[in-house]
Amino acid sequence: MKENHTESLPDYERPPVIEVVYGFQFKPLPKFKSADVGLFWLGIRNDYPEYLEMPPITPSIEQFDPFAQPVQPQIEVLSMPPLPRIFFSDPSGNWVLQLQKDRFLHNWRKVKDDDVYPRYPVVSQRFFDAWDKFIEFCRKEELGEPSINQLELTYINHIPLVEVKVPLEGIETIFPDLRWRVKHSFLPNPESLSWKTSFLLPKQQGRLHVSITYAFRRTDKSPVLLCELTARGMPSEVELSVFRKWFALSREWIVRGFADLTSEKIQYDIWRRKK
Repeated sequence: MKENHTESLPDYERPPVIEVVYGFQFKPLPKFKSADVGLFWLGIRNDYPEYLEMPPITPSIEQFDPFAQPVQPQIEVLSMPPLPRIFFSDPSGNWVLQLQKDRFLHNWRKVKDDDVYPRYPVVSQRFFDAWDKFIEFCRKEELGEPSINQLELTYINHIPLVEVKVPLEGIETIFPDLRWRVKHSFLPNPESLSWKTSFLLPKQQGRLHVSITYAFRRTDKSPVLLCELTARGMPSEVELSVFRKWFALSREWIVRGFADLTSEKIQYDIWRRKK
């Protein structure tokens, strides 16, 4: 991707993004055990001192054959409990590294109202720096080289309805492609919303998945529209430099896609779009 093309992406003074997640999915490491989680933590504990166990994420592979059967969850008979997904976070809670036997994720997330999104180059570099440490650990402990089979980039946006001064039934003011007709002979205005769609990335390198959900913010219980954009797929070449280009392409699709889906008035008046 040409650099000047990337620089022309829409940009905002007050972007509504509250979380960005980079991720690699790979074939399970057979030798990776719970003790290795602790050993890996020792090497990153200065940067990520907090530790939390979470349920593992189910593997997901994008399929492009319309007649292909979706991958079904496999039932395994295990001699010991499955490894959980581990959250390692920094003291601020803004940076989170997630690790399970077949997945490596790195998040930036907004914790406080005054947290400022550090922008794409910073988030990207933190992910690849953390990945380098994990690869080095796998080699040192002779766990094998992770065989990556899926890449993932997610942007999560919070759009408080109070801030944009729009009720749920006026959703077309924010998302012009969605509309609730003013007059209905029977139904009242909706009390919730859930909308999903997807778009093919160029050369079948993956898909951009978009979801818009009506939710309530944890901090003050105020209603928000949760807009999540996830690019998931795999480039044709398995090289780190190619992976970087895939993430750059996915970021472009997410940023341009979000601008396409939202109204220009909201972009300029609320999020203060600069270009």
